[in-house]
Parts: sequence; C-alpha cells; structure tokens
Amino acid sequence: MNKYTVSYALNLWNNSKKSQNIDVNFEKYLSLALRKFVFTQFDAEAKNLTTKQFYTYSQQVDIEQLKDALTIFDIQTKIFIEQGKMSEKTRNNYRSSLARFIAWIEEQIWWKELFLGKVTDTDVAPFREPLALKPTRGKLPSYGLRLDDLSENVLKQIEEFKQFRVSGGKNIRLSFRERRQQGEGRAFSPKIDPIKLTTFNKDEQAISRFFGWYNQNYLDEELHLELLTNVELLDDYTYWATTTRNVSHSTGMEMVGTGIAIAKWLNFNISKRRNWLDVPIILELQDLQSEYAEIYEQEKKQSLSEKWDSKKVTHQQARQVVQLLQKFCAPNYGKHDLQTGEFLSHGTRNNSSVARAWQIYLIVKIFVYCPVRQEEIRNLKLGETLFRQEDEQGNPYYVAKIREHKRSSLTAKPRHYRLPAILTADLDIWVYKWRPLIEESVKTLPGWIDFWGYGGGKIERIEARLEAAKQGVVGEKVTNSPDEYIQQEQIRLQAAKSCIAVWEVAKENLESHNYLFFILTKREPESFGKPHYVASIWRLVNRAIARGTKTLFGEERWTNPHALRHIAEAHIRLSGKADIAASFGALIGHSKEMGDEYASQVLSEYDLTKNIVDDWWE
Repeated sequence: MNKYTVSYALNLWNNSKKSQNIDVNFEKYLSLALRKFVFTQFDAEAKNLTTKQFYTYSQQVDIEQLKDALTIFDIQTKIFIEQGKMSEKTRNNYRSSLARFIAWIEEQIWWKELFLGKVTDTDVAPFREPLALKPTRGKLPSYGLRLDDLSENVLKQIEEFKQFRVSGGKNIRLSFRERRQQGEGRAFSPKIDPIKLTTFNKDEQAISRFFGWYNQNYLDEELHLELLTNVELLDDYTYWATTTRNVSHSTGMEMVGTGIAIAKWLNFNISKRRNWLDVPIILELQDLQSEYAEIYEQEKKQSLSEKWDSKKVTHQQARQVVQLLQKFCAPNYGKHDLQTGEFLSHGTRNNSSVARAWQIYLIVKIFVYCPVRQEEIRNLKLGETLFRQEDEQGNPYYVAKIREHKRSSLTAKPRHYRLPAILTADLDIWVYKWRPLIEESVKTLPGWIDFWGYGGGKIERIEARLEAAKQGVVGEKVTNSPDEYIQQEQIRLQAAKSCIAVWEVAKENLESHNYLFFILTKREPESFGKPHYVASIWRLVNRAIARGTKTLFGEERWTNPHALRHIAEAHIRLSGKADIAASFGALIGHSKEMGDEYASQVLSEYDLTKNIVDDWWE
C-alpha cells in the first residue's frame, strides 16, 4: 500500500477526464480542505503548509488517510463555524471540491482493491446470470485411433520412439568405440534434446490422428511409424485437415514436427552430423514445416481480430472481474427470480460451494496480477515451490521457485520471483483456512457429507419428500408439476448418493499430493482432489471471466489464461510503462520481444494512436 499516496491520487486526478471541466478555484479549495482540516487529524502542523509545501508533503501521506476524509472534514468545520472562524459558504466551497475528489477516488479500481477487498460473514453472493453458449466451431467427430486399435508391432515402435524422445537418444546411442568398430572413425552423434513425458503425449496424439486419417483412406495398408516421414502423405493429411475440419496450418506444423522426430529416431545411428544435414528426408520435412509456418503466419494475422472479438477485455476490466469474483465467495446465497434477477430470500452456503468460489477467485486473481504460464500455477506447492516469507518490517509476501515450468523443455531455466503483495492476504486465507478445512473434511465420511451440505439429516429429508411426492403430497411452496418435482428430488438424491459413493476415492486423490490448487468439481465427484490439468484450469478461468463480464458489462468475454498474458503486455505499453517491458517479461517468463508480439496481437491502430492523435506534433 505504500506506493499509494495522496500525491499519487492527485496526479491521477489531474490527468483524468473529470478534472478537465472544474471550477478555477477547485485546486485551491481542495488543497485547503486537506491540509487545514483532514491532515491535521494526524499532524497538527499540516495547517501551516504553504500550497507548494502541500504537494511535497502529500507525497509522504498514505492514501489510507483519506478513507474518512469527508467525515473528518465535517466534524472539524462544524467546530470552526460554531466558533465563528468560518462561514457556511466557505465551508461549502471547500467541501464541494473535497467531495468531488473523494467520489472520484472511490470509483477507481485501485481504491477498491485497497479497501473493499474483504468478505464478511453477512455478505450474500451476487446473482449468477446464466451464460450464453460459448462461440465454437462445433464439436467435430473424433477420427484418431486408440492404442487398443493398434497392432503389437506398432505399439512396440511407439514405445521405442518414446524412450528415444525422453532420453535424448541414449537408449539407442552408439558409443565412440562402437562407431570406430564399424569403421566410422571419429563420427559424432547427431544432436537430440530430451523431452518430458507430457510433451511426448502430443506426439502420441499426432500419431493417433494420422493413423486414423490414414486408415480411412488406405484401408488395407499396414500401419507403421515410417508413414509419418512420407512428405506426400503429410501434405495430403494437412490439406484434408485444413479443408474439412477448418483448422489452421499449425496442425500441419505439429504433425510434421512429429514426423521429423520419427525420422531422427530412424536415422539416429546413421547420421554422422550434429545438425542432421546428411539425412535428406529430415531436410525435406523441415522444408515442409517451414512452408506451413509461413502459411500459418498469414492465417494468424487474418484470424487475430476475430479471435480477440470474443475474449478481449482491458486489464482494468479484468481487475473489476476479480473484485466481482471475490463477492461470489460470500458465505450466504441469495435466491433470485431466474427471469428478472429479483432477490427473493437467502440462506447459508455449504463449505464446498464457498471453497470452490475461493479457489476460482484466487486462481483468476493470480492470472490477472501475475500472468505467468498456467503450468506454474498448477505446480504451486506450499513449502516446495511456493514459500511465505517476511520482509524487514515483518510484512509477509509469497515467493515462487519453480524448476519445471515449460512442458516442452527439460533445460528451461528455473523460475524464481516474488508474487504481487495484492495476492498475499487472499493466499493466506486459502493456505491457512480453506485448504486445511478441505483436508480435514475429507478425512471422514461424516465430514465429507457435511462439506457438501448433506449433513444434519438432509438426505433423509430428501428421501421423505420424494416418497411423499410419489404419494401425491407436496409442500405448499412447490410450483412445479408433480412429475417435475419428483424428477428434481430424484436428481438431488442421486447427487447426494454419488458424493457419498466416491468419498474414499476423493480422500485418496487429495492425500496423494500437496498441490496448492486442485479439482473441486461437484459434477464429477470422482475427480475431486486431483491436481488441475491444462483443460481444467482453462475452463475454470474461461467461464469465471465470461460470467464476470456478463454481469459487469452485459456481454460474455471468453478470456482464457494465455490471453491474460497478452492483455497484461498490452496494458503496460498503453499505460506509459513500456520502460518496464523487459523486467515484466522476466516476471511472467518470456523476453521483451515476445512481449511486444503479445501486445501487438491485442492492440489495434486505434488503441495505439488515440492518445497521441491530437498532440503528436507538439
């Protein structure tokens, strides 16, 4: 909070649109109101400040001193008026300027972040507006072959290829002595970098898709990995994929990339060059991949505007969404009319709902204020990759130290950075309240049942209502038809029984790891407690921001974790902080050049020119 001073607020005000049409005496009246009546509450000598001294002095005054500025002003000026030291007219002039300034401050997102960031026991979660369907190409039928569909010979090839990829060729590498025995003299082994198993999954998926396509077109042909090194087949596959499935040439680039890896595997002990220049098929495949890369660059430029239409938000809007998501962490729920949103009644939410809301809010908040790669957030473990520390003044903060953060590389430099202070309090709540509560709840079946809100005989009451409804007896407040009501109660009963049935699985899932965040879904209770994966984080952030933007701005913005990296890079350039671009890139894990590219995808010509169009010649 130290960087937010009264001087900081005054400078922002002077550059705001609201400050452009004000009374000529506004600045003088505001200065007098602050130094003579507000600052004197904590420094009696402030009343003696000159106008010039006031602005220097305000650089040292924490913005928190303005929290109750109007109340303090009213109390002090009342005394002055009663003592005959001030007229009502003068007081009103001062107060008008102060009130306008304070009202503007309270509208600012940074003010709300500082002082409105708490959830109380009496808060009620806002109405959750239903989301429109997410824009999509439509679900296309799968065409890949499963491993079960492949012959033993092909499975053996895939396994050997996998060992080659993850070991960097060590499983088949000939020693210098073996090469000399084969008459090769001082021949060198070609260069191959090892990859992670998670990265090999992409190769495996590519092989599955290629075989599925090949099987449809060459029914009687035998499958083997060498097929993926055939340039003509790869080109045919890419043409088919781009024309019938409406994908970009990045699909072809990835498929050829797998083909190149297979060609290196097949020729590893044949090539005598570190750069593979003596293997013609690898050079042909690399040429094909380069061709696809050029086409893809053009496709990407054409699709960028369409891509960002459904996901673009400003960084300030993203911060507003974070504030709304915090309100969804309220311990009470409100019942609303689904058509009008009118509030009807409220009650206490179960712990599972509040815990899930806290996790969603905190994950999105991290992506907004510290938009690192999502794998880094998924890999956070308290005491292993996430550490709570204190500075010399005793203020706590969190530090991340992550060794593995890129799925595609085992050699990436370890990451070490401090998380923004704005995350500390919320991380503390998650680390010391909600995560331990979840761990404790899952230890026993009664705790598990209570966590989901089924304790206290609720299941028995559902069964009783269901049985009564089947006999034609329903409560007075029931508005559904008997059949609809019975179906609704059956769904509730089945959900409760499903939760109970998977308790031991959920317990085992959670006890098997120490990740900071994990799956808390109710729709798939058997997944409860498992670590998040790429798609689960993607969906969580995507839907949370869509819901927030629908509530705040009337339209869903389907912003994903990676898009928030682009948005942050654009924000620092638009807000006059381009000088920190290199340091900011280091924080979120890429170069300044990559940051420039990220920003260029978000910023239009209008964005780049709107603030300089009138004064560029000055």
